[in-house]
Amino acid sequence: MLRVVVVLLVCALATGCQRAPEASRQMDNYLDRVGRVLGQDWQAWDQDTLSQYRLPARRSRMQPVPQLRLGMLDLVVESNQCPALQQTVAQRNSSLGKVMPGSHLLAYEGELLRNLDACLDIIKDDAERGALHQQLSEIADIKRASLPTAFWNALNASPEFEHYMRFNNEPLPVSQEPLTDHAAIDALLDLAAIGQALPARLPPAQSTLEPLFEALQRSDHSGQLIHSLSRLSHTLDQATAMLRARQPAFLCPMGQPTQRSRTLLTVFTAFYAGEIQPQMAQAQRLGQAWREAILLLSQTAEIPSATAQYLQRLAGGDNSLWERYQRSIQAHSEAWQDVLGACQQRPGQSGWDAGRRE
Repeated sequence: MLRVVVVLLVCALATGCQRAPEASRQMDNYLDRVGRVLGQDWQAWDQDTLSQYRLPARRSRMQPVPQLRLGMLDLVVESNQCPALQQTVAQRNSSLGKVMPGSHLLAYEGELLRNLDACLDIIKDDAERGALHQQLSEIADIKRASLPTAFWNALNASPEFEHYMRFNNEPLPVSQEPLTDHAAIDALLDLAAIGQALPARLPPAQSTLEPLFEALQRSDHSGQLIHSLSRLSHTLDQATAMLRARQPAFLCPMGQPTQRSRTLLTVFTAFYAGEIQPQMAQAQRLGQAWREAILLLSQTAEIPSATAQYLQRLAGGDNSLWERYQRSIQAHSEAWQDVLGACQQRPGQSGWDAGRRE
């Protein structure tokens, strides 16, 4: 008895013995029940497949920006005509300024350009500062043209964006209430709008940008959704293969319900409709807004190819995670309709109500 207690205690403390999330247990239980009724084996989901839904290495997503010699700005710092520009340049040259997080760096670029424009307006009528005005104008033009690159570098260098776009180790939780991710999806839409307005409209201040990045960091639903879409696709595909592997005569040789077909109908109503479809509904509801935000962001100019390819892998073309999931839903629905219809147990047929009453 003591040995049993010790084994159970060790198992409880070991990572490998941790109880799987309810959503994962429901998916495995569904496959197990379909397989038992049909006498079919199924393949367990391999979590390593999620590794393809991790952003590429940061270095592959970063883009070079023009390296400017800011000697002219140093001259401005030495003068007192443009104090706001003085302060901005000093901030960037400080020890903290050299390690700015992404949201701060993008805000800095906007602030620098606003202060450059203001300084140019101050010195435009000063004949002695004609050369300075010309060089500051050139710096401002280069900085403004590189804003789309600065936008993507800020996003791709931010742990918040990486967190939001990376798969989670768990699927979406089972919930009776609709799952939402409004704050993070709105933040992604706002960031897309900021990026697409560049360079005509300068990046907003740090007080505006930082909450957007924080909203991405606080959200676990994007990563959980990626997990759910991958695992649900596998679950549906495995169940579809089992349903298709058996000829109608296996379940109902005479084209009428049998005990085996009634048992399968119970699996359909209790475990597919009762447990798997609610998971699918959550993923579909949450995923539609998520997908639209990702696609909108991917249309922002100067997107690095590595980032563009990853966003397409999630939500873009026919081979994306999202589209594969849609195909899995369609194929699985058709498989159930064919199997139930062959036994007169499709909704509206004679065996449907009779089978559900048993």
